[in-house]
Amino acid sequence: MTDTMTKAEWQTRAERLVFRTQPFIDGSFVSSSSEETFAPINPATGREVCRIAVGSAEDVDRAVKAARVSFQDGRWRKKSPLTKKSVLLRIADLIEKHGDELALLDVLEMGKTISNAKAELGFSAGFFRYYAEAIDKLNGDVIPADISTLAFNLLVSRGVVGAIIPWNFPLIMASLKVAPILAAGNSVVLKPSEIASTSSLRLAELATEAGVPNGVFNVVTGLGKTVGEAIGRHHGIDMLSFTGSTQTGRRLMAYSGESNGKPLLLELGGKSPQIITADMRSNIKGMVSQIMHEAFWNQGQWCVARSRLIVEAPLRDALVDALVKAAAEVVPGDTLDPSSTFGAIATTTQMERIQSYVTSAREDGARLLTPDFPVNGCFMSPMIFGEVTRDMRIAREEIFGPVMSIHTFTDFDEALDLANDTQYGLAASLWTKDLRRAHQAITALDAGKLTIRSTPGATEQSGFALASEGWGASGFGAEGGMAGLRSYCRLKAVELVS
Repeated sequence: MTDTMTKAEWQTRAERLVFRTQPFIDGSFVSSSSEETFAPINPATGREVCRIAVGSAEDVDRAVKAARVSFQDGRWRKKSPLTKKSVLLRIADLIEKHGDELALLDVLEMGKTISNAKAELGFSAGFFRYYAEAIDKLNGDVIPADISTLAFNLLVSRGVVGAIIPWNFPLIMASLKVAPILAAGNSVVLKPSEIASTSSLRLAELATEAGVPNGVFNVVTGLGKTVGEAIGRHHGIDMLSFTGSTQTGRRLMAYSGESNGKPLLLELGGKSPQIITADMRSNIKGMVSQIMHEAFWNQGQWCVARSRLIVEAPLRDALVDALVKAAAEVVPGDTLDPSSTFGAIATTTQMERIQSYVTSAREDGARLLTPDFPVNGCFMSPMIFGEVTRDMRIAREEIFGPVMSIHTFTDFDEALDLANDTQYGLAASLWTKDLRRAHQAITALDAGKLTIRSTPGATEQSGFALASEGWGASGFGAEGGMAGLRSYCRLKAVELVS
């Protein structure tokens, strides 16, 4: 990868990109049974990126059959832990080797900046490295029994896993799903979002180059109403892992119940809070960049965005003033310019959705605190609203865009109640130096992932080892860490009686 390329050089690289546009089934790109195509649109320019095959239920069936054959004959499942580990490590190496290309694919399809896309490569490669190293540490248990019996639990592969991912972090999400699925010895049929499909197709090709056998990693592109539903209803899929909207997750639950009752892992929507207590007053300057990052990273298009700011009254004015000033300095820029840090909203449809929440907030009486920047195509600056009440749409529904709401509290129990007053439970942050409040929040906050900070200093934290599981409308099933690897295993009980 090259870290010193100019905007002009990135533009030249983008013009020379070769796009993979067909389903990847049984180790190669194949023609879809459908003659239709769809065109992802670069939101920064409004131009078509390429034309990709609209997959069909028949394509899904072909992919599932290839995955089933590969699983049954054990060409991947039966390989030794060390062999599987070496292959996953090679995938990580190839992600880095082809990093510029992979980053460009995500930039052109969903509008993130090239600087952010390059930074995200470390996450994608990191998931493969973490789960490569975890393969030979996936242990069962020996159970106490009488002297004539050896009883133990085994963790075994589930079989063929369907995986459906969103468009906001295309390569990261593909890696987060595929790495543990493969590490557990399964075969996979992956459906990327029609908004951003090409990095998933390239990843499957690189995985095959790294040594993943044919049929083990398949990708079918297409629409949710065809390919997504076909995966959800397919009797040959043993498990389904989905990240996306709560509405779609519930449809997939219905498809499962109406077909073979396959288990699901669902990471769904969020409306995550950040609580800031008054004892953080001396850290305002240092906190601002981290608070902004947690709310506005990827243009606010991420499910764990902590966009509900719940601030203790004595700190409110000073903190909000600092945030408004910082937001005014965030200017969306050319996504291929390495100096740009804030890109485009992924689609015109998403842009219209965000704007509808902005309109609703104003109509409900919330006050816009940031400058009212003009919207330019799919570009918009961060927006911060004050005088927000908990019953407003802006406070209750997932926006998936760069919009923050400010709430004020005087009593810490009130802050916890505000934070939990949502159907979601994906993530939360608490800024405090008060250990008592920190302990109280650990048990009181309904969030799958809770970050408590007493200092704004950046750290590497826990890396890839921490797992979480959402509450309520945010889904269920562990993702990340060793628990995320076990999600893709079945528990088998064995008794040897002599």
